[in-house]
Amino acid sequence: MVTRTTLEQLGSLDTWGDFHIEQTTQTSENAFQACWLNQFSALKINGPDAERFLQGQLTCNLNDIDINTVHFGACCNAKGRIVANFTISFDGENYWLVLPTLSANLLEKYLQKYKVFFKANIENCTNSHLIFGLFNPLQKGANQGDAVHQVTPTGSHQRLSISQQRQILVIENGSDYEVDLLSNLLPTLDWRLADISDGIFYTQADQSEQWIPQHINWHQLGGISFNKGCYTGQEIIARLQYLGKAKKSLQHYQLDAETDVQLALSALGTQLFSQEGKSLGDILIHRSKPSSSQSAISVLAVINSENPHQTLYLTDSKDFPLTLQNLPYTEEKDA
Repeated sequence: MVTRTTLEQLGSLDTWGDFHIEQTTQTSENAFQACWLNQFSALKINGPDAERFLQGQLTCNLNDIDINTVHFGACCNAKGRIVANFTISFDGENYWLVLPTLSANLLEKYLQKYKVFFKANIENCTNSHLIFGLFNPLQKGANQGDAVHQVTPTGSHQRLSISQQRQILVIENGSDYEVDLLSNLLPTLDWRLADISDGIFYTQADQSEQWIPQHINWHQLGGISFNKGCYTGQEIIARLQYLGKAKKSLQHYQLDAETDVQLALSALGTQLFSQEGKSLGDILIHRSKPSSSQSAISVLAVINSENPHQTLYLTDSKDFPLTLQNLPYTEEKDA
């Protein structure tokens, strides 16, 4: 049985509030691996008007979401700024929005203001469900498109493929899940680092209504539909796409592993700087493995430039250089 109480007894929280457990020893490269996404939750939305209700609020097209597909989406305010963004799926009756717990709480309150006009229900599943990240064993010869953005229905569970290598698992708290999750747990840090490498960022509650979806590359991940009907914030988002050009974008930078990580972390603030000492980007998330031979600091930042610099710095005095990394959904940058 997988319960929140059992999980909490197995480990502790790291400096970022993510679940930490001593990394298990895998005996095979095909061994099952999972992370408990302790800071993530889900909203479950259903009812006769659920589709129509969400269609007018979300950036994704609800007509494209069925029991076999997974999508990224966002809910924005009238100015096109993200209230919260998420992974969304449909089990035939319920829409499931998976996102950080604090953002789920905020989004629930935001949507309640508009739900009064529709026959729809919003359930916050923070206490009733657990969210896991699953790493798929790599299959030799698999095509890049295999098992991407698909749902594997398993009764009361859902496995949502967000890439060829990774899935999100939603299960009930206290579930007798058929795979022994507890004996194959990895630190949540592993999942966070994978999100950074894949260029996937979910806004936190304190970042709500700060970014337009294109600023965090949500259009690159299919999280915005540009051919659906009207929704809150559409005018601003569409204008940026068709009449302008986003001068901000999400980029992945990495601090060299040979750098003193602890010293770099102590210098790390909220911005990245050019060689001239000019602020060029806002750091959204960073992670590192301090006790690893690969202890580089990985950063996702919104860069204020159409052509991101190959090298940026943690301080305005050119301390701690970070190198631009390629994201899987963008064109490769010259080394």
